[in-house]
Amino acid sequence: MRVTQVLAHIETFAPLGLALSWDNVGLLIGDRDWEVSKAFICLDVTPMAVEQAIMAKCNIIISHHPLIFRPVKGITNPLYIKLIQHQIAVICLHTNLDVAKQSVNHILAKKLGLEVLSSLSEESGAISHSITVYCPPEEAERISEAAWSAGAGDIGNYDRCGTWHEVMGYFHAGKGSKPYRENLAGTKEMALEFICDSLFLPGVLNAIRQAHPYETPLILHHPLESHNPAYGLGLVCKYPYDHSLAEIAEIVKTKLACPHIKLWLAGNKKDETIKRIAICGGSGGSVLSLAEAKAQLFISGDISYHSFLDSRIPLIDAGHFYTEYPVLDYLAEQLNLIDLSCRIMPKEQHEYAVNMLLV
Repeated sequence: MRVTQVLAHIETFAPLGLALSWDNVGLLIGDRDWEVSKAFICLDVTPMAVEQAIMAKCNIIISHHPLIFRPVKGITNPLYIKLIQHQIAVICLHTNLDVAKQSVNHILAKKLGLEVLSSLSEESGAISHSITVYCPPEEAERISEAAWSAGAGDIGNYDRCGTWHEVMGYFHAGKGSKPYRENLAGTKEMALEFICDSLFLPGVLNAIRQAHPYETPLILHHPLESHNPAYGLGLVCKYPYDHSLAEIAEIVKTKLACPHIKLWLAGNKKDETIKRIAICGGSGGSVLSLAEAKAQLFISGDISYHSFLDSRIPLIDAGHFYTEYPVLDYLAEQLNLIDLSCRIMPKEQHEYAVNMLLV
């Protein structure tokens, strides 16, 4: 397959348009027409990652953190040159994956055994659109499947949502049109209605047109006034059963295989029962104030000294690396759906794990 096909699939689970304005995501090295057969999945495009990708005969790297973040004035970096020489494309999924409907944080929550209640922030929401399409009754299911597969029909925790209504359609067809009727004609049709995020709208409309038997199907769509809160940094979660602060700290350390964690009590006791937990994989300092307002505990990484001191709730810092690493398995699963073979960079072979020693 070509790089462009990989990018098209990424749009189905982590649309690049979700990325925050300051970020740099998508295809950063390579050509959309390059042929790819095996992907190397990693958090960072480091020298060790590139060497492992070459040894594994991978011709595309999918990373979480951007390889190129600031404007480049010249291609002199040895790492960039090596990637180009070996014709290895690089695609980075950063904040678009952080805020997607199945995000870094959803994967982290699943790893920790947490039940998701809501998004922690709503700063990257999308506008919802209402779509109505008219079709022959016998085509309703096929067209609905096409729309759902392209991203329509997601409402909260539900997917494949929509409504069907029987209607009477009228038309006068010109010569050469399909279907053709000489006089004004009426026919029974189904009106199919869906909700769709603006990010998926072009793909959904194209999928409907491709599946529709009419040469010029009647499709109506308009934006809704309501803001879609599904996209945001961080999650608010809970455990199925109550746990103490000390028990949760042990769960985090064990499930993420962290060599150590930092636990800030914020004046609480370790046996304090915790019911609502906010999480944000990677660096969660920007949403700490939201966590304080919505939860009793915040789990993240890269928490600063002053953030610890100022926090009104307990904090668990499990590290940037360890809170994001679980998403690599998810990325491999997604790419396997398009029959792209994958190799995940082993945790113990990452520069951070190799060089960061506790002494």
